[in-house]
Amino acid sequence: MRPYGVKVIEHPDVADIQSMGAKSSVGRIPAKGGDYKSYSRKGRKARTRRSWKRKARIEGRERCRDMD
Repeated sequence: MRPYGVKVIEHPDVADIQSMGAKSSVGRIPAKGGDYKSYSRKGRKARTRRSWKRKARIEGRERCRDMD
């Protein structure tokens, strides 16, 4: 996954993980059987990632306009 406009933090807390829309294994210790339980649900992560992606596209378009 490409981190669109997201600052990658070395030791994130729960709020950082949710604001980044990070995958479930970030900041967690694997449970019995090796599975990770997520801090946020799939839909919320997808929404967060889409918003970061939109912001990155807008910034890219603005940079392109400034070059002209």
